[in-house]
Amino acid sequence: MKKQTVICGALLCDGTGTAPYTADLFLVDDRIVKIGSGSHAGFEEIHAEGLLVCPGFVDVHAHSDLSLLAAPDAFGKISQGITTEISGNCGLSPFPVTDRNREKLAHTWKSYGIDITWTDFSGYAHRLEKASPAVNTALLCGHNSLRSAVLGYGDEPVTETALTEMKDLLRTMIGQGALGLSTGLLYVPGKFAKTDELQELMSVLKETGSLYATHLRNEGDTLLEALDEAISLALHGSGKLQVSHLKTALQRNWHKIDALFEMIDRAKAAGVQVSADRYPYTCGQTNLSVILPPPYDRMPDARITETLKNDDAACAALERDLEREDRWDQIILSSTDGLAGLTVSDAAEKMGVTPARLVVELVRKDSAGTLAAFGGMSEENMRRIIARNDVFCGTDETARPRDFSIGRSHPRGFGAFPEFLKRNLENGLPPEQVIRRMTGAPAEKFGLKDRGVLRVDAFADLVLIDLKKLCARSSFADPHAPADGIEKVFVNGVLSYADGRVIAHNGRLL
Repeated sequence: MKKQTVICGALLCDGTGTAPYTADLFLVDDRIVKIGSGSHAGFEEIHAEGLLVCPGFVDVHAHSDLSLLAAPDAFGKISQGITTEISGNCGLSPFPVTDRNREKLAHTWKSYGIDITWTDFSGYAHRLEKASPAVNTALLCGHNSLRSAVLGYGDEPVTETALTEMKDLLRTMIGQGALGLSTGLLYVPGKFAKTDELQELMSVLKETGSLYATHLRNEGDTLLEALDEAISLALHGSGKLQVSHLKTALQRNWHKIDALFEMIDRAKAAGVQVSADRYPYTCGQTNLSVILPPPYDRMPDARITETLKNDDAACAALERDLEREDRWDQIILSSTDGLAGLTVSDAAEKMGVTPARLVVELVRKDSAGTLAAFGGMSEENMRRIIARNDVFCGTDETARPRDFSIGRSHPRGFGAFPEFLKRNLENGLPPEQVIRRMTGAPAEKFGLKDRGVLRVDAFADLVLIDLKKLCARSSFADPHAPADGIEKVFVNGVLSYADGRVIAHNGRLL
């Protein structure tokens, strides 16, 4: 028997940029069948007077590849109105898996209690569908995963044979359903890739029409050069470029914001389909190990821990090198029991050691599992970035449960979308423009057919919002606090989040 629902009396914001209007929204099974007035006979009524109804939010920059297997409720995401996540970002995807990268990946995934039972996109997709997540998922193929599957994690130059193998693997992953290629050129082993290696991979994107998403090689001192590389690569590929978590890192680079915007605008004028994403916070989050000096900056996290574990002399030398670091009051520990939410400076004082000593001990114990939030971003630049018409919202986070059973989130993991919407509305932007960048525009950019819009025959991914109550409550002190004002969420026509609870798992692999 068909499931028939009508959402009554809401103000609809349809994801296309059209001004909001009042109408009833009729759903049959997983699709929208009518927008307007009509008989409600046979339809379950959901009264939404005083609420804004829009398409479910599309998180273009997620890292939920593993967490959805371990905690398919995806509470942090669905509770902020997200119905579709795009994972596999920053060069990190759960495929391809070979003997060259299996051990390292297994070490990373162990913290989620996940065993590797697949080698490619199709195998992972089968595992994900068995997990039955609450939200929809699409994935990119990560360059770090691709490169390590062929070459491992070393810095040796890529050979013609290896490049051919990487291209064949990428072609296969896209053929099985990956939306494109992502790079994380700050991380091992992606940081070892020269531009010509990436240009070769762009040829696969050109032949398949697939998108290139990139965590730039640098987001601070050589930001403009890194963006120039990304634009050049997109021109060698499909011409579709997504710049991940656009920012000007470190105060000495804040002035580059105008030049950054000018480069993007010139590229668009030249025909490159450039868009970006950003979370509405001035702290990012990644592994604490990114601050380590050579030779640790060229090691995967597992090797950092292995190197330091039984070598006191190496630890002492690293500690001396880290004494030169002056940002300890801008780095917040995210995943360390008893210290999470504290700056490195405050945590070190609590432990009675120097900041440098604390960092050495943390990465010595578990570099892969030690996350930190890094400050150094401009509030004004962030405001300007999220106001741009070509910037989408992205959490840059894992979908986590309400508890801390699979780690502690950055506040963006529970509040990015409400905060993005609220900040832009407070800054005078019309709701239809902001919501388009959270729904229809990213769905179109990533090729998600019939998603991100309210129209007849589109999938019924919906979020019902009380704008008067809308507030992201998550903070570094309480990062898993759910947002206020997200009243109900539908995923593929099924009411999946209401009254602060996940009540259905109806997500799909897209």
